[in-house]
Amino acid sequence: MELIDLKSKFNEIESNVNKVEFRDVRLAEKFKVEYEKYISGNAANGYSEVEWADFSTRIITTTGKSIFLTNYWFFIASELAGYLKGLNEHKHIFKQIFEGENLQEIAVSLRKGLNDVQSELIQKFFTSNGHSLQECEFFKTFVSDYSSWGGGKTIDRNDYYVSPLLQAGKLLAETQSAVAEIAKQFAEESALRESFLPVFEPLSSKLDVKKSSPLLSEHSRGKFVYLLIEFLITKTRQEPLFKYLIEKEISLGNYNLEYKGYRLTTIFKVSNVLLSEEQLSSGEKNRFFEKPFILDSKMYYLSNQWTDGTSSRLDIQSLIPIFNSLYVNYEILVEDGIYILKESNNLVLQQVTKPFLLLAGISGTGKTRFVREQAKKTGSLSETYCLTSVRPDWHEPSDLLGYVSRLGGKPQYVATDVLRFIVRAWREIIEKIERDSNGVAIDWRGHELAKIRPFWLCLDEMNLAPVEQYFADYLSVLETRCWNAPDKLKKSGLSYVYECDPLIKGEVFSSLDADVFGKTSDSEKPSSLLAKDLGFDLKNDTDKDIWDYFLAHGISIPFNLIVTGTVNMDETTHGFSRKVIDRALTFDFGEFFPNNIDEFFEAKFEPKKLSYPTCSQAKFEQFSSVAADPKAQKTTAFFKAMNAVLQGTPFELAFRAFNELCLSVISFAPENDEQLAAVFDDFLMCKVLPRIEGDEDKLQTLKGEALLQSFKDVIAKELNHIWDGERVDLLRENKGSGEKVIKVQCRSKIKLESMQTQLNSGFTSFWP
Repeated sequence: MELIDLKSKFNEIESNVNKVEFRDVRLAEKFKVEYEKYISGNAANGYSEVEWADFSTRIITTTGKSIFLTNYWFFIASELAGYLKGLNEHKHIFKQIFEGENLQEIAVSLRKGLNDVQSELIQKFFTSNGHSLQECEFFKTFVSDYSSWGGGKTIDRNDYYVSPLLQAGKLLAETQSAVAEIAKQFAEESALRESFLPVFEPLSSKLDVKKSSPLLSEHSRGKFVYLLIEFLITKTRQEPLFKYLIEKEISLGNYNLEYKGYRLTTIFKVSNVLLSEEQLSSGEKNRFFEKPFILDSKMYYLSNQWTDGTSSRLDIQSLIPIFNSLYVNYEILVEDGIYILKESNNLVLQQVTKPFLLLAGISGTGKTRFVREQAKKTGSLSETYCLTSVRPDWHEPSDLLGYVSRLGGKPQYVATDVLRFIVRAWREIIEKIERDSNGVAIDWRGHELAKIRPFWLCLDEMNLAPVEQYFADYLSVLETRCWNAPDKLKKSGLSYVYECDPLIKGEVFSSLDADVFGKTSDSEKPSSLLAKDLGFDLKNDTDKDIWDYFLAHGISIPFNLIVTGTVNMDETTHGFSRKVIDRALTFDFGEFFPNNIDEFFEAKFEPKKLSYPTCSQAKFEQFSSVAADPKAQKTTAFFKAMNAVLQGTPFELAFRAFNELCLSVISFAPENDEQLAAVFDDFLMCKVLPRIEGDEDKLQTLKGEALLQSFKDVIAKELNHIWDGERVDLLRENKGSGEKVIKVQCRSKIKLESMQTQLNSGFTSFWP
């Protein structure tokens, strides 16, 4: 028996698995016979029966449970079998050398490093049994350096092989640990290995995705750019591109386009008057298109001197990344020498402007299901969804986030499912932790935003307990979120920066260890036990780095966490203070996502896919991409007109509300006044009307007028484009591949009329 270099074998398998193209796998009939024979004769790991499909397998355990496998797992298991054989040969020698001793204690001791006695004992065994010095070194690495071969559990355990196999095969733990078991079976039975001759098939089915027709298609480079600029101006979408025009030669009216290291020299010649052919020429060659684009009484003449791939002053390969970066809804492609402009086929998620939603409505309308379906569409129920039922006896943040218990021999932090879910959301974000020269974790670096999924936390029946009490910490910390602080963003050189105060300070966790008396191993420290409870494996470098960062800086609100509370208003529930309402987006669920009984069996409409916000503070320059209001004038006028009625009342709005109105307009980017009015309408429903409640005495303006009627009169004027008609639904769309846009009635008009009817009976509120 010759020992192998486990470290090299581990790296080799990892590399091989990375290179393999994912395909459907058809198993050989002979292998199926041999596997059935093996299962029936060994009852391996409780496996008793097996059923085969073309590309998948069902294994039935002795307890009647089913394990469903893709046949691809058998291929990975066969790759891992040789590695497991090598692991077992090392373990066999370990048991021979230390026969008669406590193997668990020996394994733990060796893992910490070999002492002189142990090293001499191992050396003597290898010399006397004819092994080479190299094999001896391989073995010493096996018993003392688990990280080199992917080890997790100590080698005395029967299941020690699971962790290295899963790591080498780049597999998830838990359900896919079945692969490790199958690899063990391959290693034990040569007939399985010899009969395993898989046939790789093309993927059996692909989604039938209808390609969108191109908006522009042109062979000529120069003509394509001309048509592109014409398209943008026609759609009034030129501002994101034109804002990066820089005047370089004032006397000639020449402008460059400069953006993030790209430069297109003399892309335009700009004039207040029409230019002659001679003025557009250099020598005998015309350098610009003769027909200008007219904007703000100025003539913009586009250069016709375009190249492709030459890195010249006007190369279309420089224009393409500029355009694709500035316009997320469009994309320039080059196919078979043809330049094409298409609507982007990327999965577009509509960002909510606040990561805290209240879904209000009568029982049974599907509020909880809505959250569940959002998680399914944007991620995975098992990974990005957490349902927590609020209890009536919750009165403090510890009910949600956990607490320190000092019962027993040493303190421990009692974690909750919500805290575990928050940590899981952070682990989705963080790619690596940066440390200073002393090794202290000082900051984190995240994955690309496109790779980070929203995590949906559903607080079911949220107002069964007083929200202001058990949710106080979250409500306060929520307002400390900060995206892309200019100084920090510039200094970091990153594409984004996110900051937030901690929900739980690091000292809460690190202080647990300070109260422990006597000698305690690192793995048994209270903070280490908490890390394990929260899903960390502190033997994993990345996990340890993230946990060290949390110990130093605490756990704050992850930006991909969307907290959604379902709300019923009746005699068993609590109302909401303005502290809660001001920090949330409130949806009257029946108005935004109505239950249409005629669509019970086959829905015609579906909610859009929602995602987390990536902006916390609106900036004026962000309005340049809003065709309906590029200078924020209409948004400002609407807010001031609305707030003039509310001034001096308990319902008056301030900076926070205006910032969120701006963020809504920026997020939805309306292209015309009708769409802008729809954004204003939804803002009223989500942020303004939920704050208004009371009797006739309370609902009066400073002038003593009826507040609801005065407010309705002003809003009717501001929303005149949609008040008596229909508007686009911003949060739902038609199912299928046809026209997606849905039209609905003005929501705030319906709600204001309903609230006025309630007031006639003595008291009114927004809540259904």
